[in-house]
Amino acid sequence: MPLLIVGILLAGLRWAELGPFAKLSWWWVALPFVLVILWWEVIVPAFALDKKKEHEAFERERKKRMDKNRSGKANM
Repeated sequence: MPLLIVGILLAGLRWAELGPFAKLSWWWVALPFVLVILWWEVIVPAFALDKKKEHEAFERERKKRMDKNRSGKANM
């Protein structure tokens, strides 16, 4: 997400031709967007980062339910 913000800022500054960004190559402006696409489409799926977070959240909720059920049965 930070790369996307940097890309948007660079594009805006380049488009407005402010300061040193007026002479900046459009390739440098496009680079953060390329890196964002690479991250979302290649790196995250390759390492299953989104699945790991989902699985960890599911396991936390499951553990909470199990602990709640165990404590409820112990009070009976």
